[in-house]
Amino acid sequence: MTTEAKHPEIVAQLWNEIDRRGDELIELVGDLVRIPSLLGDEAAIQHLIADYMRAANLQTDVWELDQSVTSLPNAGNSGVPFAGRPNVTGIRKGAGTGRSLIMNGHVDVVSPDPVDAWSYDPWGAEIVENRMYGRGAYDMKSGVALNLFLARLLNDLNVPLAGDFKLHSVIEEECTGNGALAASRRDRADAVIVTEPSYSAVTMAHLGVIWFKIHITGRSAHAGWAWQGVNAISKSVPMIQALNRLNDSFNDQVHPLYADQHHPINLNIGVIQGGDWPSTVPGSCTLHCRVSFFPDVTIESLRQQIEDTIAQAAATDEWLASNPPSVTYDGFRTAGSSISPDEPFLAILEAAHSRSIDSPLDRRYATAVNDMRYYIFEGIPATCYGARGENGHAADEWLDLDSLQPVAKSLADFIVNWCGIE
Repeated sequence: MTTEAKHPEIVAQLWNEIDRRGDELIELVGDLVRIPSLLGDEAAIQHLIADYMRAANLQTDVWELDQSVTSLPNAGNSGVPFAGRPNVTGIRKGAGTGRSLIMNGHVDVVSPDPVDAWSYDPWGAEIVENRMYGRGAYDMKSGVALNLFLARLLNDLNVPLAGDFKLHSVIEEECTGNGALAASRRDRADAVIVTEPSYSAVTMAHLGVIWFKIHITGRSAHAGWAWQGVNAISKSVPMIQALNRLNDSFNDQVHPLYADQHHPINLNIGVIQGGDWPSTVPGSCTLHCRVSFFPDVTIESLRQQIEDTIAQAAATDEWLASNPPSVTYDGFRTAGSSISPDEPFLAILEAAHSRSIDSPLDRRYATAVNDMRYYIFEGIPATCYGARGENGHAADEWLDLDSLQPVAKSLADFIVNWCGIE
């Protein structure tokens, strides 16, 4: 497939508008960052996004997920009801003679806690030199803003696309992916770009992820005669040691796509909860964990490894052997995904990137999970491409504002050359 630029006069018009209205794009990112959108609290930002889509003359639909989505393959369960937490989709109909495109972004963000670790207000969208600081500024309200801004430019310049242009603004990317799962089953397209931050790379594959909990039962007692109890927190130690060994074993045989990466598979013990009073021997303890796995590993086989590991570790302890820990699952429950390096849309995106940013576009194999997978599961080629920044999921998350306009230009070029002009 040729990657020669087509319709350069329309691309030039879009680029001129991006230069002229760059401050508008930055302001839009800031508006989104200043709306806290943690799990369960996504309504306000989604309604703002819906208003923006309507202003761009997109056919806009604000819709809630059906609870049945949690029973679908590769769905997760956040434990939070979907009512009052909508997805938003927008469509700009093309002439029907070109290829269609979906641009996806998620509005949910992880907690900024501990807030005292931040140098800036996590919801302040404060700009220092060329950086905007705030939770979600990088991951990924920058991408949501790019999607909306480009839709507005296409409308304002009345660009006559040949193919349909669609936006998906989804919930729950950070814990289940259910928002994108539901959206991917509602709309079809010839390609998808998730505008997760990447700047100089597109995502060719990512790992699968599951979350799980290990529940350990002890026996409560007053600390004055602690010997009468069984400390569940202490009994978690052999479980932690066993999980650490399992973590290392996952990297003994590395998938070829990840051969050049250090320790690509990681089992993280992210939360420990146990006890309720300093003077009481804790009668229960729970470890909440996240583990990734290669694209050729099944969820079922991974669960079996986890459960066997816990059972074997418990068998070495007299109390745990008689009171075995239990394993349950929540949150992420999804396989990994990958796309062919020969997908036609990749070459067109790479060419657009080189025209805007004048550097090669790398191909990366991600060790974190993202929403591109659900479109791939539906047979639609998808990748991630977006702005630049750092400290996602960490204190002082920041977005490189200098990267926004070049990426917007790359995406504008791609839209014109992928969807075509009627």
